[in-house]
Amino acid sequence: MKRTGIFYHEICGRKAYSSLAMSVAEGFESLKKENLFGEPNISLFEPNPAPEELIAKVHTKDMIERVRRSGYYETSLYSVGGTLLAIEKVLTKEVDNALVFGGVGGHHSDRNNFGGGCFFNTEAIPIVYAREKFGLKRFAVVDTDTHHANGTIDIFKDDEDLLYICFCGGYWGFGGRAKSGTKVCLPHGASDEEEIENVRREVPKRLEEFKPELVYWMLGLDTHKDSYGTRKLTEKCYPELAKIIKESADKVCGGKLVVFNACNAPAHVTEYVMPRIVDCLAELGRYPKE
Repeated sequence: MKRTGIFYHEICGRKAYSSLAMSVAEGFESLKKENLFGEPNISLFEPNPAPEELIAKVHTKDMIERVRRSGYYETSLYSVGGTLLAIEKVLTKEVDNALVFGGVGGHHSDRNNFGGGCFFNTEAIPIVYAREKFGLKRFAVVDTDTHHANGTIDIFKDDEDLLYICFCGGYWGFGGRAKSGTKVCLPHGASDEEEIENVRREVPKRLEEFKPELVYWMLGLDTHKDSYGTRKLTEKCYPELAKIIKESADKVCGGKLVVFNACNAPAHVTEYVMPRIVDCLAELGRYPKE
């Protein structure tokens, strides 16, 4: 079994971005209902807010001030704080992998702009933190959210030590275009089976070739048929994606995997998916394939 850390602050549920509010809290509560915190290899951590001096290494002073006035400043600090603590616990080997519940997203935020439910970048800031504090160099981000990760790709477009695999329908969209093969945009599937096959075909081989020191998975539930994204997938798809990505991380970087979840899906979806994601990460075997 793996030691899995769950990272959650109640502010990320209580003060989540409007469309996330119930699904974040209910997703976390589902872990309690399933008594997953009673498992000896699952630990719950409450993060501190991210320090502004670290945020300022990624975002401009003007953007920080605009986020402060947005109404989601505190939630953003704790959402980033969860990713920082998860990175720390994984890299110090207190846990093997991690699931972070955020109250806001991050991948649309570049150095000076934010939107789409994203404020401080929950991918870029922890990468900067891991590089500065722990000396890591090479990272891979797998992003299965329904939207293009324009903010993160713009920040890292010239960074050859970050592999970004973005499933976004193949749409480059707004923001800076990547200048190398380390930033890849791929299509979503039109069904569970096609989505799973796309991830199985594209992700493991790219991770094996790139050899990251840590894998970060942006778990987007807005591809679910009851959400507002592709509206193609069912809740049964996401645990299968988790298995593929976890097995790849186990193979390429000793299992160092951080999963970020800012749920844009109805509560009934997160209540099904979150316990099964944790079951996969912790290798419990509670839920047979359905």
